[in-house]
Amino acid sequence: MGYGAAAVRTDELVPPPPGRYVITGASGFIGSRLTRRLLDAGREVTLLDVTPPTVIPEGSRYVRCDLRDRDAVRAAVPAGSVDHALHFAARVGDWGSFADFEAINVTGTRHALEAFRDAGAKRIVHLSSIAAMGLDAGALADESVGPFAAGDPYSATKGAGEMVARELQRAGAPVIVVRPGDVYGIGSVPWVVRPVELMRAKQMLFVDGGRGHFAHVHVDNLLDGVLRALTVDAAVGEAFIFTDGDTHCTLGEYFTRLADAAGVPRPTRTVPRALAKAVALGFEGVARVTGRPPPFTRNAVDFMLRRGSFRIDHARTVLQWSPRVTLDEGLAEIAAHYRNARPHTP
Repeated sequence: MGYGAAAVRTDELVPPPPGRYVITGASGFIGSRLTRRLLDAGREVTLLDVTPPTVIPEGSRYVRCDLRDRDAVRAAVPAGSVDHALHFAARVGDWGSFADFEAINVTGTRHALEAFRDAGAKRIVHLSSIAAMGLDAGALADESVGPFAAGDPYSATKGAGEMVARELQRAGAPVIVVRPGDVYGIGSVPWVVRPVELMRAKQMLFVDGGRGHFAHVHVDNLLDGVLRALTVDAAVGEAFIFTDGDTHCTLGEYFTRLADAAGVPRPTRTVPRALAKAVALGFEGVARVTGRPPPFTRNAVDFMLRRGSFRIDHARTVLQWSPRVTLDEGLAEIAAHYRNARPHTP
């Protein structure tokens, strides 16, 4: 299902500025959603990814590109071929070697951003993450916190990747750093697809009641912000946090509401942190022997208990942006999707 489902208002979509676009990670959830939005507006789009899109949309051009290969990245974006470059590709997850995360999130980021700069891009957006701010950024944290190259491999390398982007900013490259919160919407693997599967199988449980903060941002709110950043000169050299502005939502509340939207059983089981950590340690030991990813890890447990929340004042002020899709509307979109996906019985 594409962007703009019936439950989400589309009358206030931020129009993408004219020009030629290049997107890394174009086959992913956020990249594919942006691609559809750009093509609907008649823009020229080049899609870079190691994995081809399920369907290469008409009007776009797909180039297989491994960001670890500097020469391949430069060949994909020759001089004068791009006006707006969006670096969305990343290695995500809570399991894997640090070297694997670093190769994409740090080295790959440098290859992409430098290639875009040298190709003459007028604007370059680097998609960082609130993970670069640590698991406890503080109450109402703003862009002054981080980035930190510390913590689990994902958080540490997202922080180090943002440091690369900041380095290029200081050197004069037209780079804009975007720190999204927890990006949800139809097709979001960590925040919709996988949780629904686990809840359907009655395998999801909460850690300490699911009291960790959920810094939700609907994918269209994020893309509105990204597109606003491409049009505002003052955005260059800056960093922006994008969430839906909800500083109180917990993971327990979100997953309960998601279960209702998707028509699956609500998760009711909860375990204390110490027990969850011990079980995760055992799963990790098995994973190292078998080579299969563990069901959950100690890093995931820590994340489920994340504290603090985030301010979006900077994006509101500089970009004149505000989140237009509420959580109620985002969940209604998801509910319509799952309702339509369920087989009809006579």
